Amino acid sequence: MNFLPFFISKRLYFQNNKNHTMFLISILSKIGVSISVFILIISISALNGFKILINKNILSSLPHGIIKSTNHPFFYWKKIIKQINCISGIDYSEPYILMNGVLLKKNKIKFLNIKSFKKIKYIKKYFSFQAQNNQLLKLNNFKKNQIILSSSLCKDLLAKKGDWINLIILDNKFSFQLNKIKIFSFQIKSIFHSNGISNDNIGLIPFSFFKNNFNIENNINTIELYMSSPLEANKIILDVAKKINIPIFLYTWIKDYKYIYDDIKKIKMIIYVLLFLLIIISTFGVISISLLSISKKIKDISILRSIGANNMLIQLIFLYYGFRSIFIGSLIGLISGIITVLNSEKIMFFLEKNFSNNLLVNNIYYHNFLLLQLNLSDIIIIFISTIIIGIITNWYPAYYASKIDPSKMLKKF
Repeated sequence: MNFLPFFISKRLYFQNNKNHTMFLISILSKIGVSISVFILIISISALNGFKILINKNILSSLPHGIIKSTNHPFFYWKKIIKQINCISGIDYSEPYILMNGVLLKKNKIKFLNIKSFKKIKYIKKYFSFQAQNNQLLKLNNFKKNQIILSSSLCKDLLAKKGDWINLIILDNKFSFQLNKIKIFSFQIKSIFHSNGISNDNIGLIPFSFFKNNFNIENNINTIELYMSSPLEANKIILDVAKKINIPIFLYTWIKDYKYIYDDIKKIKMIIYVLLFLLIIISTFGVISISLLSISKKIKDISILRSIGANNMLIQLIFLYYGFRSIFIGSLIGLISGIITVLNSEKIMFFLEKNFSNNLLVNNIYYHNFLLLQLNLSDIIIIFISTIIIGIITNWYPAYYASKIDPSKMLKKF
């Protein structure tokens, strides 16, 4: 490999740095490129993190799929659940029971949705935002008339773990008849951290409670499904329908929430395009430096041509020269962006500690929905794209230098 063009461009680079004006332009162009790459890294990381939080918030607290009997209840629902759990892509399934209720604590009233759960180990989806991950370990011994509530409900009722509350549960056939109103006393077993409307208004009660008090055992007509690949929910739920081979209604989360993921992809593409255009604009400073260098080095270029340097050698010299600034700027931006992403939690803690009056830091949205997650593929795409932009934008100055005629230029000196 011929390193001669690289060494000549390196010598040219250091000579031009002695010129204060060109040195300042060079520094500013590097700063522009590095800032553009840095912003691109942070923006893409924020979108990736937002997608992860959406997965936790929406897909962890809503069923990925629901099957419902068309006419009669599932008389053999236990057998159906066993069949469903054997299907590839299904993590687990259980009866879907959702009733309306009213919480009463002293003079406070709060409406909520009462949802059943069959196995305690699957409650982890509601604790996805919990600071203490060992909360699930404390839920193993569930006693009679104990309930799990969202933090939003507890805040409104001024209730805490261990408190007793009254609960009015309204069954599906409730028609404002007094004999249909059922009042129970529950102790708050645990509190999960709610984030948004999908789980703000939820109370969780064991399936056995509904079985004992509502004769629900023979009236199961809906089963909820949780999948290992929620984005393929439509395909998986069709496999479920083929497996159980009975008339059912099908529903997946994609019907109501898929647009969120499509919007994230569109925004990510828009950010890529806009910030890469910003990088291209930042490279104009590098192009101007290359053209100024060529205008001041015409004598040297003519001498090189007269001693045998061909067009390719001249092009490579100035291509290396201009590309050097873009490479350094993009590398600085890339490294600083990666370091910022890797230390984002420490940075957030520092901001929260030292800027307590900052509205952005105190905002709930900031704490719960600002997560920076950078993928290796994003780093590779950004780096390679910046390199390609650097080569393309520096091609013209290099081409211009290679077209200088030494016989005409040397006559001027």
